[in-house]
Amino acid sequence: MTEFEKKAEEIRQSAEQAKAEAQAAKAEAAAAKAEAEAAKGELATKSAELKTAQENIDNLDASVKEHAATIEELKKSLKAAKSVGFKAAFRAALEEKKEAIKKALDSKTEKFEVTLELKTVNDIGTSQISPNNRLGIADDPTIYAAAPVANAFIVAFGLRPRTANKLGWIEASKQAVVDYVAELAQNTNKSDVSFTEKSRAFGKLATLVRISTEFEDWFEQLYNYCVNQGVRMIEDKLDEEIWKGVGADSGAGTSPNKVYGLKSQATAFSALASHSVAKANEADVIFDAVDQIGKEGFHANAAFVTWAIFRAIKSLKDDNGNYLYDKISGMLSGIKIYPTTRLASGEILVADTNAAEVYAGNSFELEFIRNGAYDAYDVYFRKAAQTKVPTPNKKGLIYVASVATAITALAPSE
Repeated sequence: MTEFEKKAEEIRQSAEQAKAEAQAAKAEAAAAKAEAEAAKGELATKSAELKTAQENIDNLDASVKEHAATIEELKKSLKAAKSVGFKAAFRAALEEKKEAIKKALDSKTEKFEVTLELKTVNDIGTSQISPNNRLGIADDPTIYAAAPVANAFIVAFGLRPRTANKLGWIEASKQAVVDYVAELAQNTNKSDVSFTEKSRAFGKLATLVRISTEFEDWFEQLYNYCVNQGVRMIEDKLDEEIWKGVGADSGAGTSPNKVYGLKSQATAFSALASHSVAKANEADVIFDAVDQIGKEGFHANAAFVTWAIFRAIKSLKDDNGNYLYDKISGMLSGIKIYPTTRLASGEILVADTNAAEVYAGNSFELEFIRNGAYDAYDVYFRKAAQTKVPTPNKKGLIYVASVATAITALAPSE
């Protein structure tokens, strides 16, 4: 290769290298540009997020100011009672805050209060107390009423949550035929099994309490009392219906939309055959019912009695003078005794509490409505409930209609 050709080759290689470097620089510039664009986009996103956050802060501040203004307006309404009359101002404040009250009642978590201020009023212009001074009334915030009584059936059976419009289940019945079969012979021991689908609608219990506006000085206390008592009245009625509700699939005077009472679903007491007890008493009746339940594969754990029978049971002693009833645990030989006013004289129910199920709505339906026709406020209460005792489980409930008759049935034959 001549010297000229060598020079030409070097120039060509230099040109190729310069071209490659230029392309690399171009690619690097493109990458830098892409990074700049990405940074620009990220900056725009951050700016948008910052703007949104600022808007949220502004909205929150406006909401706080709005609530503050609402509170101030309510204070003004209450303060205005001094000049326009407490009754009118209080009624206006309640009407203005009707939605807030409804929201608080519906949520079960929020609380809406109206504070009533009671002041001592004295005559002005005298240097000492005179017979004409009005010293006010020392108001007692307690509202006195009859003490609540424990609801034995609700306590013993509990309340399961309502999750549907109806209760549904399947019952099976069988006619068993089981016998020997010879080797290589056809098996003709056919057992019959049938299934029946059952369903039961809920019964709805309801009441309402009316509060006169004439009690404006006590309205808050009366309202709270009525809410608590309304709930209590529904529970009391439910406990009564669990025992003697007239719900039934068919028949005169009954309805499938009422609570089915355990009394009508229990098995009648029938003293065990070849069984007699000398000097039988109320406890012996319960023990015999426990055995009747055990014979059918259930395990009795509760007995519901009248207060008269409860008193008789508490007085029973063994031959050594020791009380049979454990006053600490409330049990009689492992059976929890529940005294209740729901039962009629002489009645007893002995039960395996797993044999029956009681369902009720998860919460009370409650409404607070102004009733202008009576110048009052009405508080409405409703609650749906129902019992479920599948036919085979009825043997886990023994009903004694007359303890005196049952004691006679246990007496030895003469």
